[in-house]
Amino acid sequence: MNMTAAIGVLCWMAASAYGESVAIVKKVEGKVLAQRGGVTHSVKKGEFVQETEILHTFEKSSVGLIFNDGTLVSLGPKSILSLNRYRFDPAENGYEWDMTLKRGSAAVESGKIGKLSPESVHFRVPQGIVGIRGTRFIVEVEE
Repeated sequence: MNMTAAIGVLCWMAASAYGESVAIVKKVEGKVLAQRGGVTHSVKKGEFVQETEILHTFEKSSVGLIFNDGTLVSLGPKSILSLNRYRFDPAENGYEWDMTLKRGSAAVESGKIGKLSPESVHFRVPQGIVGIRGTRFIVEVEE
């Protein structure tokens, strides 16, 4: 590993240790990468995902996430999902769930944010926004 790569990995590890996680990876099949702050790493089952990460799945790959409010998201092959904003703070009545599916497919089952504050949930696709109102849906973005 060259020095630049080693420094990048160390910076990512420090950010993971001190950043706030918004979801946990429950399932990984094939090659899945996460990008945060210009650093890219392979996604592993059991790791935590943070706000502003971008997840990439490749051919014959998928990933399953459980967000802090119980929202379930599964990405299919050749997908790109950007975690734009996430806030689940019931004590402060603070809710925000904003994701963009740039490419590929996703299956979503909304959690507590979708039930407590449905107007705070936005699932964006290149040609619009999917409004979530305490439900399940599947969306596919073609290249």
